[in-house]
Amino acid sequence: MALTRHLGLSLALLLASVASAQAPPHRVVSFAPSLTETVVALGYGDRLVGVGDYASWPPAAARLPRVGGLYNPNLERLLALRPDLVLVPSPMPRVEAACASRGIRLETVRTETVEDVEAAARRIAGLLGEPAAGRLLATRLHRQLESVRARVKGRNRPRVLLVLDRPASGRLQEVVTAGPRTFLDQLLRLAGGRNLFHDAPRRYFTPSLETVVERRPQLILELRPGAGDAGSLERQARKEWGKVFGGVEAPRVRVLTEPYLVVPGPRLGRAAELLEAVLHPQQGTR
Repeated sequence: MALTRHLGLSLALLLASVASAQAPPHRVVSFAPSLTETVVALGYGDRLVGVGDYASWPPAAARLPRVGGLYNPNLERLLALRPDLVLVPSPMPRVEAACASRGIRLETVRTETVEDVEAAARRIAGLLGEPAAGRLLATRLHRQLESVRARVKGRNRPRVLLVLDRPASGRLQEVVTAGPRTFLDQLLRLAGGRNLFHDAPRRYFTPSLETVVERRPQLILELRPGAGDAGSLERQARKEWGKVFGGVEAPRVRVLTEPYLVVPGPRLGRAAELLEAVLHPQQGTR
C-alpha cells in the first residue's frame, strides 16, 4: 500500500512537472528592443514584465521595469520579476547562469539579418505557445519587404554611405558604417541602393575618409535615432561633408532620426519603405 501511494505521488509529481514545462510562459523579460517589439507585434505585449535599457517602443513596453543591457544586466531586478521566459539576442553568460540557478527558461534569438527577423517572429511565437501568430507576422513582414523590392526593380541604384554612429566630438574620421551580412546592408539593397562598403571584411567598422571620397558616394545617409530636429542636423551634416569632398562633387546628404531604422524587428518593412522614398525621391513609394 505504501509503495502504491509512493508510486502514485511520484507519477503525480511527474505529470505536474511535464504540464508545467509545457505551459506557455506568461512572464517574459526581453533584453533587446528587437525582441521586445516582436513580442508586442505578435499581440502578447501583456506578457512582458521587464525590458532592456534601450527599449523605446511601444510606449507601454518602454514603461516596464528595466533590467539593464547586454553588458550591464541587473540580475537582482531580473530575478525579482520572476520571469518564466527570458529572451536575449546573443550569449549573456551572467544572465544564463542566473536563470539556470532558478530554473528559468532562457532563449537566445538572433536578429542580425532580415532572415533572422522573420525567423524570430516564428520562434518567439512558438515559445509563447502561439505559432499561428508567428507565421502571420513573418508572412506579413515578408510581403511588405517583397513589395518594396518589386517597386525598385529596374531603377538606378545610387551608391550610399550609411553612417550609423558619430562620436560625441562629431569627427567624421570616427563615424561607423555597416558592411555586408548586416540587416542594414540588406535593407539598403532591397530598397534600391548600393552599399558603398558592400565588400568590406567586417560587418561594422570605421572607414577612412580617403576611401569614402575615392568610392564617390552619391548619397550619405546618416541614421541618428531620436536625435531631434532632422532638418537642422541635415544642414550641419551637409556643411561638414562638403568640406571633406572639397572640389569633388559633394554627394546628397540626408539625416533620418526615426528610431525603428536601427532596430532589426517587425518594423523592418516600414524602414524599407522609408529608405525607398529617400533613395528614389522622384519615384514615390506606391
